[in-house]
Amino acid sequence: MKVSDAVEQLRNARAAHKAWVARAEAMIEGMNVDKEHIPMLPTDCVFGKWYYGSGQALRKLPAYKSMEKPHDSLHRTYMQIFKLLFDEPDVSAWGKLFGKAKKAKADQIKEAQVLLKRLQSISDDVCEILETLEDQFITAARKQKVNSTINHTLG
Repeated sequence: MKVSDAVEQLRNARAAHKAWVARAEAMIEGMNVDKEHIPMLPTDCVFGKWYYGSGQALRKLPAYKSMEKPHDSLHRTYMQIFKLLFDEPDVSAWGKLFGKAKKAKADQIKEAQVLLKRLQSISDDVCEILETLEDQFITAARKQKVNSTINHTLG
């Protein structure tokens, strides 16, 4: 695995996870949802495909192991927000007539705002782990390069 490719993947992942938080915030504010904003499994996002694919080359690094749980939690929390905002409230025709649907929607938005704060915190954790993973990977790659140079020189 090339160092530059792995570093690029990790940096792109930080940007992508921050973008998911921004999308959740925009949805709460009433933004329409495009196909790419629909929640997905942690294994299906670009980072997840890398993490469970070629990124496993980094699995011996401590930060790699600590990424799975918060990454999964980020996806689950985003899904909860999405469902709150886009699942129709269970309100009868009479309830709709008397405004209960609006109250249900307002309650859903309040709950989504609480979840958004949680999502932001999880995203901060994910980004911090990604940064640590990048640092650990670069350090390991440098050590390996130095050791390989020494072995080549001595060999």
